[in-house]
Amino acid sequence: MDFKQVAIIGADCISISIALGLKTQSQPPKITAYDIDHRASNQARSMQAVDRMERRPGRACRNADLVIVAVPLPAMRETFAVIAPDLQPGCLVTDTAFLKAPVMRWAKELLPENVFFVGGHPILNPAIVGSAYPEDVAEASADLLKEALYCLTPPTGSVAAADAFVRLITALEAHPFFIDVTEHDGLEAGVEGLPDLLAVALLHATVDTPGWREMRKFADYRFAAATAPAVGSVERPVALSLNREHILRRLNVLLSELVRLRDLLDSEDVDALEEAFVTAAEGRAHWLEEREQGMWIKERRVRMDQVPTAGEHFQHMLLGNMSGRLRKKSDQS
Repeated sequence: MDFKQVAIIGADCISISIALGLKTQSQPPKITAYDIDHRASNQARSMQAVDRMERRPGRACRNADLVIVAVPLPAMRETFAVIAPDLQPGCLVTDTAFLKAPVMRWAKELLPENVFFVGGHPILNPAIVGSAYPEDVAEASADLLKEALYCLTPPTGSVAAADAFVRLITALEAHPFFIDVTEHDGLEAGVEGLPDLLAVALLHATVDTPGWREMRKFADYRFAAATAPAVGSVERPVALSLNREHILRRLNVLLSELVRLRDLLDSEDVDALEEAFVTAAEGRAHWLEEREQGMWIKERRVRMDQVPTAGEHFQHMLLGNMSGRLRKKSDQS
C-alpha cells in the first residue's frame, strides 16, 4: 500500500469502514478526518478509525497523499473548492458519491492541476451485508467492503496514482471495477432515480386526493414500502436534476410500460395482464437469486496478479467501446 497519510472529509459508514480497513493493514497510514456532525466525529474516534479529527476540512487535507471525500452530493462541489488550496501537490483525491459525471466535472473545474482525481463508488456486496443497507457510522466495519464492487471512473492525471488506489482497494478485499462515467450514471438512473420518482408519483396520486380519508385506512406495509424512497434528504431531487438526461430516458421507458398496462386493463385482456405479472415476477426472482450470490462475481477472492493496471483498464474500455459500436453498426446493417 502506497499511502502514508490519508484524509477523510465526511465521516459516514463507508468512509469510516475504509478507515477501519486501512488500520488493519501491516503498515497502516495515519488518518485525519473532518465532519460537520460532531456525533459522527466522536463515533469515528471512539472506534479508533482515525488518529485525529480536525475542525476544518482544509486542515485535515494538509500533507495527505490520499484524500477521500464522502460528503453528500449537494455539498460535493463546495467541498472541493474549500479543500483545494490545502491539497498537497501529487496527492490523489477520490469520492464515494453514487453519481459520477457531475463529480468528475467539479473535480476538473475546482481541484488544482497538480493533484490527481479518480471517481469512486463502492457498492457493498449483498451477500455480505444482507438486504438492510448500513448507513449509520456505528455500523462501520473493517469487513464492510469485503467482496464489494468498487466502481472507478477514469482519473485526471497520473495513471500510476490510480494504480496505487487500485492496490488499496484490493487490500480491502474489494473488487476494482473501472467503468465509463456516462455508462455508470445511466445504470444508476434505472435503479435509483426511477424508484424515487415512482414513490413521489404514487403519493401525489393518493394522499390528499378525493377518497384519501377512507383510503388511508386500507394503506398497509405494502404502501409504506412502495412510498419509502420519497422520504429522504435534499440529495434525492438534486441527484435527479444532475442526472436528468439519463433519468428522462428511463422515465420514457417506464411511461411506455405504464401505458401498455393501462391498455391491457382497458381492453380487459386478463390473460395478457396475468402474463405481465408472471414475467415480472420471474425477472425479479432471477435478480434476487443472482444478488444473493454476491455481485455476480464467480471468484470469491481477487489476487493482485489478477487485477489489471489502470492503464490496461482504460485500454480495455476504449477498445471495448469501439468494438461494441462496430458490432452495433454491423447488427443494424
